Amino acid sequence: MMETNTEPLKTIRDFIRYCTTRLYSSEATFNHGYQNPEEEAAFLVLRTLRIPLEYEDKFLDAALTNNERETVSNNISRRCDDLEPTAYITKEWWLTGFPFYVDERVLIPRSYIAELIEKNFDGLLPDPAHIRSILDMCTGSGCLAILLAEKFPQAEVDAVDISSEALEVAEINIADYELENRVYPIQSDLFENLQNTKYDLIISNPPYVTESSMEGLPQEYRYEPSLALVAGADGMDIIDRLLKEVKAHLNDNGILIVELGDGAENFKERFPNIEVTWLPTSGGKDQVFMIKKEQLPNA
Repeated sequence: MMETNTEPLKTIRDFIRYCTTRLYSSEATFNHGYQNPEEEAAFLVLRTLRIPLEYEDKFLDAALTNNERETVSNNISRRCDDLEPTAYITKEWWLTGFPFYVDERVLIPRSYIAELIEKNFDGLLPDPAHIRSILDMCTGSGCLAILLAEKFPQAEVDAVDISSEALEVAEINIADYELENRVYPIQSDLFENLQNTKYDLIISNPPYVTESSMEGLPQEYRYEPSLALVAGADGMDIIDRLLKEVKAHLNDNGILIVELGDGAENFKERFPNIEVTWLPTSGGKDQVFMIKKEQLPNA
């Protein structure tokens, strides 16, 4: 760990500048949200101090107490020296303008599906007003389930994950948004504990990292649960099971939307006879696909 004298640093502005410099000179990568050190430094310092982001300008020149200076310095070291993700340090991350509690039990919220939810799926759903039942498979922190509940106030949402620890985090977020009566965390290995339940819409951001790619991921990803990342030699193991089981859990005219990152080519090789619609996102035109119930093969 780099030994640095932070005694001259007094104000929040000082520490944001210092953190920015440290991030630029560190081996940190910026794949979990913020794309540049300046923005991430501001978030790390302000949220360490529990200052709402909208009040940044009001407090920039406020001097810190000795205890605050020590806490901020330690968190900057955790980020820049240990390469611990900012989200785990602050126990908070934002997705499409919504804050979520996170810790090492779940992936840091990031999903191109969130963009689609924010845009109300941009006309992809035939009749959004009639969607009453939604499933978020591999929910993790529950962030997508909550975004869906906010966007579809007439619907109930099942938030499913194999990890009981992840669901503990999801429960925190569901309670924070006061959605306990509409979003239901369920522990299940895919559809194992869902029996005959059917849905109008199923979305999933499942594990899709290949075993070989996992070895080359930046250090920040080592803090995340591998169970939520890796999915076999070609990254398609969970998606394979999902496609085989999902048809029985979709209502007539039901739709499945799946995120698979950079796995489009592996998907096409693994499932050459399955036709899907690729949905444009900020990550490209091959990160998320949609398929209707009638297009799915029989199990």
